[in-house]
Amino acid sequence: MDLTDFTDVPLLSDMTDDELANVAAHFTEVHVRSGDALTHEDEYGATFYIVLDGQVRVKIHDEAVVDLGPGDHFGEVALVTGERRNATVKAIDSCRLAKMMGWDFAELLVKNPALADRIRTAAENRLRD
Repeated sequence: MDLTDFTDVPLLSDMTDDELANVAAHFTEVHVRSGDALTHEDEYGATFYIVLDGQVRVKIHDEAVVDLGPGDHFGEVALVTGERRNATVKAIDSCRLAKMMGWDFAELLVKNPALADRIRTAAENRLRD
C-alpha cells in the first residue's frame, strides 16, 4: 500500500516515515460496495481495518452506534481482547479500506509499543462506550 494512504490516520499520526512504511507493508487494499458486511457481531475477529475512502456504519444489536469515515479504524477490539466481535460493521457506500490480518496485527503491537498502547486505549474506550 502507498504510504500516503496513512498520513492522515490519527492512530498513526506520530509515526516516522520509516515506521509508517513498515506498518503500511502489512496492509492490503480492499474495495467494498454499499451494504457489504465487514464484521459480524459475535463472530471471532481476524482482521483490523482502516477506512481510506467512504463510510461504514457500526451496529450493536442491530442499533446504529456510529458512522466511521476516512482515517477511522475498526476491528481492534476482538484482536486485542481475543473475544468475539462486539459489533457488525457494514459499508454505507462504496469504500476503500486498508485491511490487516490478525497475525500481522499481533506482530505490529509487539514491534510498536507506543502504537500498541494507543490501540489498546482505543479498544478500552470502545468497550466502555
